[in-house]
Amino acid sequence: MKFARVDTTQGLTVAHRVTIAASFWPRFRGLLGHREMAVDHGLLLRPGGSVHTIGMRFAIDVLFLDRHLRILAITHQLTPYRFATAPSGTRSVLELAAGRAADCGLMPGASLWLRPEAST
Repeated sequence: MKFARVDTTQGLTVAHRVTIAASFWPRFRGLLGHREMAVDHGLLLRPGGSVHTIGMRFAIDVLFLDRHLRILAITHQLTPYRFATAPSGTRSVLELAAGRAADCGLMPGASLWLRPEAST
């Protein structure tokens, strides 16, 4: 499994440890089975589209990203058993701890930077 750090282009770290789910099973499993998400962790679904929180135990923030990692839309505080529809042009989805997008001041149009790190 691959991991990365996600920063804004202005240098603010959004998540120190992001799991990259780039194949079917990791994307299919997503965050199911997790009890919570650490505030500085995330899950990047590549390719990504609409998401759901069916079977999850906690709320998340969902960032829909284009191919350049520019934020197209944000769903804040998506609670369990809900859906979030991806806007046109979505190529990947970043799931973060609930409230993290607001804490970082993220808004549609902002660009992110993926900094790959060694696998563990």
